[in-house]
Amino acid sequence: MFTMLTPEQEALYRGQLAEAEAALHKLLLGKSAVTLNYNGESVTYKPADEARLRNYVRELQAKLGLIRSARRPGVRV
Repeated sequence: MFTMLTPEQEALYRGQLAEAEAALHKLLLGKSAVTLNYNGESVTYKPADEARLRNYVRELQAKLGLIRSARRPGVRV
């Protein structure tokens, strides 16, 4: 379910999404590790964490209403 965002929330999520997508791009190009800062925390992703980073990107896309759900098709919670 998509919840209406305030303009501030949308700007925040769009900025986080851009940063996460750039980090995923760097990781896929062979960078050994990338670090993202969000929610007051710093998280470092390594090539083995690619799936976690992809999930984070999907979560942000879902919050922005760019995709229907952050979950994979066929997966029920």
